[in-house]
Amino acid sequence: MTVSIGEDEVAKHTIPRMRRYAETHQAAFRVLTQSQTYRRPVFAYWEALVELCDSDYDRIAILDSDILVRRGSPSLFEVPFSEIAMKPSGWVAPRFLQRIHDQIADDFTIRDMYNSGVILITRDYVRTIADSIQSLGIRVEETRFADQVYFCMMVKRTGVTPTPLSWRWNQHDQVPNFRAELAHFLHFRGPDKLPRVEQFLQKNRNDQWGTALS
Repeated sequence: MTVSIGEDEVAKHTIPRMRRYAETHQAAFRVLTQSQTYRRPVFAYWEALVELCDSDYDRIAILDSDILVRRGSPSLFEVPFSEIAMKPSGWVAPRFLQRIHDQIADDFTIRDMYNSGVILITRDYVRTIADSIQSLGIRVEETRFADQVYFCMMVKRTGVTPTPLSWRWNQHDQVPNFRAELAHFLHFRGPDKLPRVEQFLQKNRNDQWGTALS
């Protein structure tokens, strides 16, 4: 199953491509546009994970809505992993890491931080973290931390180290000299992402990124 989070102008470009990708690989597809518990939609996938504890899906993929999926990309569900797979963040600002230490986790380290824009997870492992997700509740919104920090915290507290997911599954468009032709998923970040998505699709309108959906 593939789940995408969000609904905005960027999603008008990304969601149809995700849906086509899911259909190509015969995966169920679901779009979450709001959260019942949290004010910020970004937390919607936490609710989805708890709900999916009782589903028939063995593997679940969570994708942010600001990710373009290249036509012809291989199946994410065929990536070998044990319980959960994410891309290592690679670098965390020292001041940000110190704030995590001061407010929520004294033992958090840089190697514990993973980017949760693309998550590949088993249903059995979802059951392991479900109680942690529900116990946090809306308290997480009282801090300045995003969902990604808390999600990495939940994973760390289970004692599991995520399987490193290749950058090809979560390549950021703002990385210097990024290689879009080698990426499966291209992740756009920042407040100005809409014009960057539109410019990218216009520039690559005749290849596997910009190909018409019809």
